[in-house]
Amino acid sequence: MAQESPASRLTITVAVMLAVVMQVLDLTIVNVALTYMRGSLHANSDQITWVLTSYMVANVIVLPLTGLLVERYGQRTIMLWSVVGFVISSVLCGQSHGLVEIVLWRFLQGIFGASLAPVGQTIMLDAYPSNKRGQAMAILGMGIMLGPILGPTLGGYLTDTLSWRWVFYVNIPFGILAFLLMQTIPDGGKSTTPRPVDWTGFALMALGLGSLQGVLSLGDQDNWFSSRTIIILTICAILGMLFFVWRSLSVKHPVVDLRLLKDRNLSIGSMGIGIFGLALFGTMVILPIMLETLMHYEAFTAGLVMAPQGIGAMLAMMLAGRLLGRGVNPRNIVLVGVIFGAFGTYFTTLYNLDINMAWVIWPSFIRGIGFGLVTIPLFTLAFTTLKKSQQAEGSGIFNLMRTLGGSIGIAIVSTVTSQETQVGWNQMGGFINPFNPAFHHYLAAAGMTQNPTTWQVLGNVVLYSQANMRGMLDAFVLVFYGFLVMIPLIMFLKKPPTDSAGSTPSAHLSE
Repeated sequence: MAQESPASRLTITVAVMLAVVMQVLDLTIVNVALTYMRGSLHANSDQITWVLTSYMVANVIVLPLTGLLVERYGQRTIMLWSVVGFVISSVLCGQSHGLVEIVLWRFLQGIFGASLAPVGQTIMLDAYPSNKRGQAMAILGMGIMLGPILGPTLGGYLTDTLSWRWVFYVNIPFGILAFLLMQTIPDGGKSTTPRPVDWTGFALMALGLGSLQGVLSLGDQDNWFSSRTIIILTICAILGMLFFVWRSLSVKHPVVDLRLLKDRNLSIGSMGIGIFGLALFGTMVILPIMLETLMHYEAFTAGLVMAPQGIGAMLAMMLAGRLLGRGVNPRNIVLVGVIFGAFGTYFTTLYNLDINMAWVIWPSFIRGIGFGLVTIPLFTLAFTTLKKSQQAEGSGIFNLMRTLGGSIGIAIVSTVTSQETQVGWNQMGGFINPFNPAFHHYLAAAGMTQNPTTWQVLGNVVLYSQANMRGMLDAFVLVFYGFLVMIPLIMFLKKPPTDSAGSTPSAHLSE
């Protein structure tokens, strides 16, 4: 794609941002509406989670196909069909009246939405000159970060004021405007000799990734390997992925070219964004639950309190784009971002049930700065040694790792929270007995006597709240260590060469 004029770049940027925000927003906006959907769709608490699982399963299956799809149909065509399919399936989700129906449409929604972010990234890279690509990725990164931040707030507002169906209908105006603006995007990336489709490899990939996503999504609620379903899914995931890797490395035209992972920056960058996804989505799962169940915030208020994280991320992304354009080493920016993220998360490990809003707001803002400083420079480093022809497929792998990292993070955080909550319940419950002198002093100070009501209050209020808080604190500790693990990975990334303008976004991207 030739370099675009400033007006064309603006149109491309708005079109891509609308599509990406629409897709990323749907990862989190549905969460707050699940309770309301459960009653309307006649589902229990375990069954309704398939509304989330089906979407993510479809995403992880289609994401690695991004490069192949672009080769065969071109960037604009893929974006247009993805937007149309996403909007139609969103409307069908809103019209659903049964669990099977909405799971099917959510799966379809995930299929059409999977390619929006990676193809959008490639279009933005092609449209901007090399010395402004850091700025372009910062703009796109703000769109990607807006989803997890705005999702709970917007979802809570729509559900409270209208109905849960509007968390799907809200995609209609975004999609229509994105579709109209995308008509002006040049259709780049299409190959005159596209690779043949390796259907065997695709089937193995779908089996492996789909089963893995099922394990991650259902493991905690089914008590992991005590469930026969989880054991079967795990075996399918291991066998499917092993045979998929073997197939990809042994055929001439694999469905996903895993040989790209020989590139050190792409492989380490993909690993880093996976850990980053764990930290981001892990935090986004714990914090709303803590605020709504333990601190008794309304869904809309909880979203507003968490919004400073998004503000910090957006400001940091703009700063990161400018620093990259001035030739600052991306590794240094990522390192500073990791430190900010770890610092902001550390304060969450000190939370208790008596904290005020300020203790939620300012650590979230600091953590958001860390997220913003990590995202764009890490993307730049991951793609700095790839050729232009490898960008679309590399972007698919990169975004797949971000999605998988988020899924793994949600699964691990949920498991740690539930298990440590049970441990805390057992340990603290052991001290509530008539033979503990401290227990009698506590009752006297609280003006309570030993009667059935007292035991109920202690069990449902004191133990429930304190044990859950302990479980969440242990999950925050895990996220904190996740940031620290990223530090040694950063050291192995190659610094991109500077171009004639002195900017760090790699010259290789324009080859």
